[in-house]
Amino acid sequence: MRSLARWTMRCFRRYRFDHNPLRRRSDRIETVAVLITLLVLVACLWPAVLAGRIVYQRGVMAERAEPGLRQPVTAVLLEDAASTTAVSSQGTVLGIKAKARWYTPTGRMRTEVVSVPAQAKAGSTLELWVDGSGRPTTAPRTHPQTVADSVVAGFGVMAGATGVLFLNLAVFRWMLDRRRYVDWDKAWTSAHDRWRRPRQP
Repeated sequence: MRSLARWTMRCFRRYRFDHNPLRRRSDRIETVAVLITLLVLVACLWPAVLAGRIVYQRGVMAERAEPGLRQPVTAVLLEDAASTTAVSSQGTVLGIKAKARWYTPTGRMRTEVVSVPAQAKAGSTLELWVDGSGRPTTAPRTHPQTVADSVVAGFGVMAGATGVLFLNLAVFRWMLDRRRYVDWDKAWTSAHDRWRRPRQP
């Protein structure tokens, strides 16, 4: 905390507007560039909030619509899960599946291979989400997922804006530093010529 306060005060002393005779024109230009960068960064808060709000509203709409399109059903396993475990050539498990039977929302019986927990036995039940035709589908969106997506969207906008702004500021400072180095060389050359000039008697 103390180091952060020191860094803040150092930046304030470096970029503040004052009548210090040692400050060059390039120093004042850099101060203006830093101030503009901070103002634009603050202005980017609104697009970030707007992006998060749009994602949140779409997520809430999906929360309300998806449960009507997807319904939970209880499926009965017709075989053990271990007997249909898919294994790759390297010996890693690709997925655990088993044949199950359930009734669709329209009352039709449906039998299909679905993903099941490990060690599931034939005759056990499994909760599935199905679409209007009775096919297995993913569970509907939850509110925590909507909140998480909106926060990620907002932080994504701010992170992108921060990266672009500070990259531009770094490039601008590099250009100013090159100009300062040229000015320093000219000043040292001029001072060297004056010091070597013989004094008039």
